[in-house]
Amino acid sequence: MNTSREKSKRNATSIDVARLAGVSQSTVSLVFGGKASGRVSPLTQKAVLRAAQELGYSPNTVARTLRLGHTNIVALIIPDVGNPFFASVLRGAEQAARKYNYTVVLVNTGNDQDWQRIVVEALATHSIEGFVLCSVSTSDTLELAKLKHRAVIVDRSSTELTSLILDIGRGSQLAMQHLLSLGHRKIAHLATNIDAETFEIRQQVYEATLHKAGISNRPDYTVQAAFIIDEARIAASALLKLPDPPTAIFCDDALLAIGVYKAAKDYGLAIPQDLSVIGFSEGFLAKAIDPELTAIAIPAAEIGARAIEMLVAGFQTNENPQTETVSLELVVRGSTAPPR
Repeated sequence: MNTSREKSKRNATSIDVARLAGVSQSTVSLVFGGKASGRVSPLTQKAVLRAAQELGYSPNTVARTLRLGHTNIVALIIPDVGNPFFASVLRGAEQAARKYNYTVVLVNTGNDQDWQRIVVEALATHSIEGFVLCSVSTSDTLELAKLKHRAVIVDRSSTELTSLILDIGRGSQLAMQHLLSLGHRKIAHLATNIDAETFEIRQQVYEATLHKAGISNRPDYTVQAAFIIDEARIAASALLKLPDPPTAIFCDDALLAIGVYKAAKDYGLAIPQDLSVIGFSEGFLAKAIDPELTAIAIPAAEIGARAIEMLVAGFQTNENPQTETVSLELVVRGSTAPPR
């Protein structure tokens, strides 16, 4: 008897689900086709899903893909899976994708542009419907024509793709102006060694703000490190052991700022009494260290959600790529103070 029941479950069809739920087969198709919103009541949707679960029914995904012409799968392409920032972007993207009946898959390129090209082109020719390219390169090696109306690029400008740009320039200005307003004149820059537009802007604004304030740019006040805390610690140590060390350090990211905290401790320096530290952060890391980091807040989850919304909207139109800018704000916490 149990064997017969299990067999019937394996062979269950949408017609069986419709009968058990007391609805039409077309209603079942709407529910499992992601088209029930506004057409099938929530109560009826639950009845269909309960019936499907009881019968062990699952729709034929391959057949549905051939019929509808899409898979409802979106790829979030990121450069560094180890950076907590992208975990928050993914969370926001997934929450927004559910509203549109899409599934998000995460693809890590490891900051390797050649691998990025291979991965994106391979996915673009198969079953991935859309892409969110987060802080990745759009060099000539990436065939953007394959992604037209199928991709949104985040934190990088593009004439070929819809773009969600972070106002890194304004954020960098706010950070530098905050340090200057506190009275700092010996400000160093702990930059990342990643070749990307967003980090080039940070360096440009750093130098331009010092110049505007009448402060000479010192080459020895700029050092680079990967987004690895121990490497950031070594780079920060190089600044702190200078004959004329900085009184404040502007960091490209909260991970780099943590390296500064560790280096300061190595040299017996207190933050912010002896050294002010400021950086960019999506919030979690900034609040996890002591004292909490003064930072330019980047709303990572909101960015992930908005990217999905723009992507889905792009599926429905043939208009030229759109550009939207996310403004960033300074959040003052405990890591900055006037110099001694």
